Amino acid sequence: MDQQKAPIISLEAKVSAIECPAFNLLDEKSKHYAYYFTRACWAGAKICYFQRSYEAPGLFYLLQKIFQKESTSEIKDKLLQNEFTENQVQQLFIYFSAFFQNCGNYLSFGDSKFVPELPVEKFRQFLQLTKAYSEQQEEFTKIWNLIEKYIYTYEKPYGLLDLVEKGGSNSYYSPNLSKEQIEELDQFLHKQNLSELNTRVILNGDRIELLVASSERSDTVILGEVQGKKVQAIYGDFKSFLNGVAINLREAQKYAANETQVKMLEEYIKHFQSGDIEQHKESQKLWIQDKGPIIEINIGFIETYLDPMKVRAEYEGFVSIVNQEESKLLGNLVEKAEDIIKDLPWPKEFEIEKFSRPDFTSLEILAFACSGTPVGINIPNYDDIRQNLGFKNVNLGNVYGKPNRDSVRFLQGTDIDLFINYYKESLFVVVALHELIGHGSGKIFMEDKDGKLNFDNVINPFTNEKVTTFYKPNEHWHAKFGELSGAYEECRADSVALYLSTYDDVVQILVPGKTKEERDEIVKAAWLDIIMGALKGLQYYSAEQSKWGQPHILASYVILQSIIQKDPTFVQFIHSELNNKPYFTVQVDYNKIWTIGKEAIADLLKGLQVFKSIADGENGMKFFNKFTQVDQQFLQLRDIVLAHKQPRKIELQPDVKLNNGSVELVVFPESHEGVIQSHIFHYQNDVEDVKHEFLDRQQYFKN
Repeated sequence: MDQQKAPIISLEAKVSAIECPAFNLLDEKSKHYAYYFTRACWAGAKICYFQRSYEAPGLFYLLQKIFQKESTSEIKDKLLQNEFTENQVQQLFIYFSAFFQNCGNYLSFGDSKFVPELPVEKFRQFLQLTKAYSEQQEEFTKIWNLIEKYIYTYEKPYGLLDLVEKGGSNSYYSPNLSKEQIEELDQFLHKQNLSELNTRVILNGDRIELLVASSERSDTVILGEVQGKKVQAIYGDFKSFLNGVAINLREAQKYAANETQVKMLEEYIKHFQSGDIEQHKESQKLWIQDKGPIIEINIGFIETYLDPMKVRAEYEGFVSIVNQEESKLLGNLVEKAEDIIKDLPWPKEFEIEKFSRPDFTSLEILAFACSGTPVGINIPNYDDIRQNLGFKNVNLGNVYGKPNRDSVRFLQGTDIDLFINYYKESLFVVVALHELIGHGSGKIFMEDKDGKLNFDNVINPFTNEKVTTFYKPNEHWHAKFGELSGAYEECRADSVALYLSTYDDVVQILVPGKTKEERDEIVKAAWLDIIMGALKGLQYYSAEQSKWGQPHILASYVILQSIIQKDPTFVQFIHSELNNKPYFTVQVDYNKIWTIGKEAIADLLKGLQVFKSIADGENGMKFFNKFTQVDQQFLQLRDIVLAHKQPRKIELQPDVKLNNGSVELVVFPESHEGVIQSHIFHYQNDVEDVKHEFLDRQQYFKN
């Protein structure tokens, strides 16, 4: 293997600790509620490794057993005494740190594989030197022999998460399934009123097996046939993990703050036990009704970014504590939202008739058990609930971080000052508008189960003809818009944020006390952040496969292209050299934000919303793809970005523990060793079920 070209995690990768001082302000009852929900979240997060890649749960099990038996310092001392260098030990620890934080060996931000920098022979030697190996030699050897190839191989089809026929690998679908078979199966499931969200799919001989995640239900149901194959729903996937979730949710119920929370937790438990998505939907209806809780939580199979088909969801669970001061500002935005929405650039017929005012709080994350922590959330994702009952927004303020001047690339002089000085305020403005109004606006034209439409006599502004397309019952818009649907929706939400940032009265709600000049600087920083996100994000574009690996980055790139196509002088690139390598700096004509920039975003938004509303995935994606292409100029910029690439920070989360009847916050050293320690703690030495699951059904996902 050419180690120089291998996708490794750089030794320069830094660790960024998430701090949660608000936890210590909670009363004991609330701390216990947070404790048991945290345990539930992490109990289920073992699922994420199975959803990331075939090999990830195997390595997860080995590492958990190793560091349960010996501390990071003991392992380090042992390796140094056995002809490992300090550098090699650090290479191992950084790989393990990134592996745990991404819930596997593919980046959650980019969907591309990373491999150990240490040669495979030294990795094998590391395993054999551990106490856990000496005690479980036969099991360790068996598991390592199954995964070694997949841990170290990154050439096609092992480099990106995708369908096998598109040159990738995934562990939602067995590799002998075709895209056509998956699509036909999902259409068949819709007709049966069955959801795909908490499922995986295996083609096993003459049977298509739909594995449904559930802890108590474990029967098999014959559903019918697809392409001459018998379709079976097999309940009980991830049974042991979800049993751990349900047990801890039952304990959390004892410390719920109100009856709504008790009922909500009951529906969560029923959902995880039965695998019935309708019961998860009931939990989300109650979650929306739980207004203004001190501790905000959610759990389930939520986001579909990881699935190549964008219909099956990744498990996640979070626990967070309200930041009262920032939440007040977000509450003010909610109060004005109905008037603000009227400023959006699409025809009023494409907007929901009544905006249901959601809870919108700023939170400090205590636990986010998944492959990556976002800066904001707008859920639930069920369109019928969102449109009829509403949703909630959360801003995760303690995840923001702050850029270091030395780490800023492709900017110069005053632009660096602008980017750093207004980073937090500009991100707060973008996240608030993105989550509340970006994801919370726009009508979905649909038919209910009785055949009644929620629209009448609407004209398509692009054809001047009546709208005749809409979503059928149980049909989700992601299925219509395909693999780029996530990027499409994130682009719509980011575009709403940028568009509304040009209205000074909107910005003033979120940053009161700032002068007009300061507010304008915040807006400039917000636009600059999206532009720079698109440019730095070129590293997540695979030139070989002409594929974007991260929906949020593609969203930013589409926005940048829509602006440049409107006016090429809005953003310009000045080429130079830095450290004897080609380099460029970005120049933005900020004065055009409120004119040309606003017009470009308005045109983009009108198309994105209309096509989404009317369920026209074909024309919607044609419109979107006008801005997704990476031409020669941007391929050249991509090469420069890669040459100056900096590793993403690795996230370190705290945890909580019971101590003589009290709940205490647990923090870990802000280092790669600390990240490893935190993930050993998160899973509470309870990983034998991972081994059994890996050696059983996971073998069907081996490519």
